[in-house]
Amino acid sequence: MAGRHRAARHRRRAAGWIRPAALGTVAAGALALTVYTTTGLVQDEDTMPAALAVSSDATTTTPSSAPTSTATSTTATSATSERTTSPEPTPSTTPESELPEPEPTEEPEPTTEEPAEPPAPEPAPCATDLEGTEPHVAQVGHHVLDRFAVDSVGGRASRANASDHPAGLALDFMVDPESGDAIAEYLIANQDDFGITYVIWEQRINSGSGWSVMEDRGSPTANHLDHVHVSFGAGADVTVSC
Repeated sequence: MAGRHRAARHRRRAAGWIRPAALGTVAAGALALTVYTTTGLVQDEDTMPAALAVSSDATTTTPSSAPTSTATSTTATSATSERTTSPEPTPSTTPESELPEPEPTEEPEPTTEEPAEPPAPEPAPCATDLEGTEPHVAQVGHHVLDRFAVDSVGGRASRANASDHPAGLALDFMVDPESGDAIAEYLIANQDDFGITYVIWEQRINSGSGWSVMEDRGSPTANHLDHVHVSFGAGADVTVSC
């Protein structure tokens, strides 16, 4: 009996010592955890092993550590958010007078289309009646009268000597020397188109191969000094305009 009473007292004394030691250990662990979670750093290298040793001996964690950790995390998140916020854009400070002026735009010039000119009327054919001559002879006569200064023109007429006038196949253009030269050269230049056989002017004759001098017939008119004589072939196909 005495042995059982001693063992019981021994257990009670041992239990009484263990409870205060356990409470102290728990309190030390809670203090170390609070300091670590609040600051996030341990400055003294010598205190790190001690804090870890106390923490490993603790068998329970105080309820107050969870709210402290939450508060610390919220504070760290707020600080990080403030650092990552983008700054507001700074408005431009360039004066309006230094800004480039807009280039003027040129307005297209109005296009004014000129009205198209009406086509020129086709020249009318020359008349086919002149001093009783053949139609093609009359056409050439009117054509020459429209282009040159002629005092008068003679056509069909009787002659004592051989001539084309009685047949209506000759014309005499009464002119001055200057106009006579121009008419004679124009008729020779268009000999084929006008159906001309020969031209006499100033006592010379030209059948298409050049001028040849004629004999003296005694008077200015007989020598063709005051008019240009032109003879035409019978039935020549002539079409001229006036």
